[in-house]
Amino acid sequence: MSTPHPVRPVSDWLQVTCQHLGEGHDWSPEEIEQQLDEFEYWSVEFDEKGAKARELWRQYSFANFEGVKLAVHAITHLADDEDHHPEVTFNFNRVKVRWFTHSADGITDNDWACAAKLDDALKHIG
Repeated sequence: MSTPHPVRPVSDWLQVTCQHLGEGHDWSPEEIEQQLDEFEYWSVEFDEKGAKARELWRQYSFANFEGVKLAVHAITHLADDEDHHPEVTFNFNRVKVRWFTHSADGITDNDWACAAKLDDALKHIG
C-alpha cells in the first residue's frame, strides 16, 4: 500500500526535484482528481475501468510554429534536467505533452512537478 499523497498548490511543485520512483509511488485516482483542481488546463486519462491513471496531459496552443519550436526546446531541456521524459506531439501551432512514470506504472510526484515546471517555463511563449 502506498503512502497518501497530499494535495499541493502548483507553486510547491516548482520546488520538487524528480527522483527514481518505483512501485507503490503512484497516486490513486481519488488523489489525482483532487490534485487536478490545482492544475488548470491539465487532464488525466484513466484506463477503461477508471482504476489506473495512464497519463497526465495538456495541450498548449501557440500563435505560430515559432512558439511550438520554443516550447519543444523548453520541454527537452526540462526533461533532461529532471531526467523525466514525456511523450510529446506537435504540429504547426500546438504541442501536446503527456507525463507518466513508467517505473511506478502510474502518475507520481515527478509528473506533477514536471507539469508545474513546464507551465512555468511556457507562460511567456505565445
